[in-house]
Amino acid sequence: MIDSEQQLHIRNALRDSRREGLINFVEDLIGLLAQEGFSFQDLLEALAGWGYRQQSPPPDEVIRHLEDAVSELHHLSRNQNKN
Repeated sequence: MIDSEQQLHIRNALRDSRREGLINFVEDLIGLLAQEGFSFQDLLEALAGWGYRQQSPPPDEVIRHLEDAVSELHHLSRNQNKN
């Protein structure tokens, strides 16, 4: 039987794998959009418009996720500058 610590480790590994797959997909998508003359800002505006139409997740939750992403980018950039 798998104990709770092992379950947590497995969940974290699956989450990391899924995130890496999504990062690769977005990287390819942004490259394709750039070839067609779209910018990263265009992509963000399209995502914001789509999210507004869906009303799911609620705008406050989207803003929280964006703020979390900004914090993570700052953290990654500080770590990269240390190396």
